[in-house]
Amino acid sequence: MAMSVGRRGLVHLRASASRLASGSAPAPRLAAAPIFRQPALAVAAAARPYVTVVKYQREDVLEKLNDFRAEVFSTNWADYLNLVYNVPFWESELDKLTSIVQPYLHEPEVGAKFGEVQELMDVLYQC
Repeated sequence: MAMSVGRRGLVHLRASASRLASGSAPAPRLAAAPIFRQPALAVAAAARPYVTVVKYQREDVLEKLNDFRAEVFSTNWADYLNLVYNVPFWESELDKLTSIVQPYLHEPEVGAKFGEVQELMDVLYQC
């Protein structure tokens, strides 16, 4: 890097000397900042925070919990290939359910159903 800076300075020095010798005034020149020192305005303007206001009704949450429990409970847990294919999707669905059930956990029915789903997944992992 020091060599390229030295070469650049030498080139500018030679150009300035030749202009002075010819008697023409040097044209004003704007020096461009190196790319790593320029502000990243385009990147900062393109970045947006992720904000969501997804809301589920109580009935929708109960329906999703019941459907998830039925799907996991009714599958053949002894079929290794079935579990290999389905468990990653179930884990993802459980993460989504965990976030959407939070506003209704204080209700006895929803809290009991979610506790049952969590216990079901614990038993699945133990098998």
